[in-house]
Amino acid sequence: MSMNRSKSWALILIAVGFLILMHKVGMHFHFMGMLVPVAMVGLGYVGIRNGKKIGWVIFGIGALVLITKLSGLIAIGFALWLMYYGYCLLKKQNDSAQF
Repeated sequence: MSMNRSKSWALILIAVGFLILMHKVGMHFHFMGMLVPVAMVGLGYVGIRNGKKIGWVIFGIGALVLITKLSGLIAIGFALWLMYYGYCLLKKQNDSAQF
């Protein structure tokens, strides 16, 4: 099935409508806040590949901004890792106590 221009436009409109609906319902997706840092990382990468020193600066700034934007998800991931590690320690302790 080929994607022609009208199908692509319809899918874009459906996606935008879905995001607006989710925002009004109370589920917030903050994609636009991450668009600029991701673009900076991408442009910095292109600059690095072309041998420009400014690419490292743009890449670094974009990466720092992106890390701060994703800090909540990073904290959740760290908390889940801590719980999993604690569970593994308890499981290992229980296995050695049976012998």
